[in-house]
Amino acid sequence: MSSTIQNEMWVLPRPRKDCYVGSFPLHFEKKLWRLLGEPEKVLHPFGGLSEIGDRVDLNPTTTPTWVGDAHDLHFIEDETYDLVILDPPYSDEESEWLYGTPKLKPAKFKAEACRVTKPGGRIALYHKHQPSRPADGWTLTHRVVVLTRTGHKPRVCFVYRKPA
Repeated sequence: MSSTIQNEMWVLPRPRKDCYVGSFPLHFEKKLWRLLGEPEKVLHPFGGLSEIGDRVDLNPTTTPTWVGDAHDLHFIEDETYDLVILDPPYSDEESEWLYGTPKLKPAKFKAEACRVTKPGGRIALYHKHQPSRPADGWTLTHRVVVLTRTGHKPRVCFVYRKPA
């Protein structure tokens, strides 16, 4: 059985008014949320300043829902969220330089995102290159190319659906 992948390109303003380094372009979260049918339960494991849903961040000054690490979401029950949006730093060097945080372990943070996503739910991974599937059986449903200002690299949001 083949599935259709929805491809889109958005041109969005940048930056946010507070100019927080590493934040989404303006309007990205709300457009993604609407594109995916306005899911009720949303989690941002790397998103203390996210606008929709629950937020996890190592930095308490971003006032996240939980101060914690996306690599270990032990405080969240299995299969709780309809949508998990992953926006990790794009490299270990960026992680250290921008946020002073430990090295990234993509397999670990993706496994945690899979664990807390409901069957039939989705993971959206916002990055500068296409990642591997979060886990076996997950289906790529959307690719959203995001352009911002002149001189800035495009980003792509890959959305995967968990098997029901």
